[in-house]
Amino acid sequence: MDTTVNTVGGLRRSIEITLSFDELTPHFERAYSEMQKNLQLEGFRKGKVPIEIIKQRYGDQIERDALSDIAGDAFRSAAQEQSLDVIGTPVLVEMNRTADRGARFVIEFDVMPQIELRPYEDIEIVKPVRDITDADVEEELYNLQLRSARLEPADQITDSMYVVKLKFAPVDPETNAPLLGGKEQEFFLDDERMDPLLRSELINLRVGDTFVYRTEHEADEQPHAHVYHVTVQQVQRVVLPELDEQFISSLTGGRLRIEEDLRQDIRQSLQEHWEKEIDSYLRERLVDAMVEMHDFQVPESLVRSMAEEFVSDTLERNKDDKRLANIPREQLVEHFLPQAEQTVRWQLLADIILRTENLTISPEQLEQLAARYGVDVAQLQLAIQQNPSLRNRLLTDTLFDFLFGRVRIVERPYDELMSELGSEG
Repeated sequence: MDTTVNTVGGLRRSIEITLSFDELTPHFERAYSEMQKNLQLEGFRKGKVPIEIIKQRYGDQIERDALSDIAGDAFRSAAQEQSLDVIGTPVLVEMNRTADRGARFVIEFDVMPQIELRPYEDIEIVKPVRDITDADVEEELYNLQLRSARLEPADQITDSMYVVKLKFAPVDPETNAPLLGGKEQEFFLDDERMDPLLRSELINLRVGDTFVYRTEHEADEQPHAHVYHVTVQQVQRVVLPELDEQFISSLTGGRLRIEEDLRQDIRQSLQEHWEKEIDSYLRERLVDAMVEMHDFQVPESLVRSMAEEFVSDTLERNKDDKRLANIPREQLVEHFLPQAEQTVRWQLLADIILRTENLTISPEQLEQLAARYGVDVAQLQLAIQQNPSLRNRLLTDTLFDFLFGRVRIVERPYDELMSELGSEG
């Protein structure tokens, strides 16, 4: 086998592989044997057609079909011999027979970029820290009660714990009279998203009362005012359930019965939720910092392939979005290219770190997971071998544990960070 490697451009390479007829023959013979197993011709039983007859009738076709598989095998052998660090999917761009009945293949592929890992200690990640306060617990408890609240008919709105149905009729700007028609909307006055001006107008009103409501919105970068004649059509008081044993038991599936225990359970759940959120946040910041600190070439084919995956996933998750379906696919691919490049850069970095640091799934991880799922370590190891997704997830956890043990983590109060972000906005 003769091979020649050429640089196409950037990280793109091509390899020309030439095989003699003698090197092809064993592959062809296997292809003939496979054909013989299932071939049935008149005068012969299935699987008993002589090889010579098969060669006479189907030889050219069988050999043409076999060449693609031969090219793949030859490429893998050549890549190993030449120590080519291939990434992505190689593409067969040329295939033909030579004058001496051999074969010539030209295959293009990408190689792993040269990445020089910077010291991990050069990376600084800011970690927001906060304590779950009594106010946090109170807010979550209120939300839990609100989901089980009942509505009672009422005549007057006395505070924010009411659901009201309003009718909005546009006001004629020339006559200041309400126009016919309009639309009905329902509001919960204690909803933080509600316009505070509208809420204040409603306090102390009764069913049948009316008022004028003005609102503004921007269109073409110019403020536009709208005036409505509003009628209170229905008022319902929101009644929260009492924090008694019956409600607490029902809420927790019988686990708890005492209010103090419920508050402690809520505090713990909020703390666990915060820790999961902050772990995800720190991973994102670490990925951003690692990618920003390492500048290297990225194979365009990998970036485009990743963008194609993003488009397919987006279209699958939004099957009913007609607007999205009408956007040309190429336009969507272009939209996802920056995100795809970031993802590919991180994947290449992660692969280099795993290989350089010889990171593997530790025995401690296996024991912890086995205990969590109630299986023995041998069963878990088998599951990891059979499930690449599980293996990749565990390796990712191993990678982040390694990096977080080496980068600099600076803790800052969450409220302080939010205040700074607010002042910047």
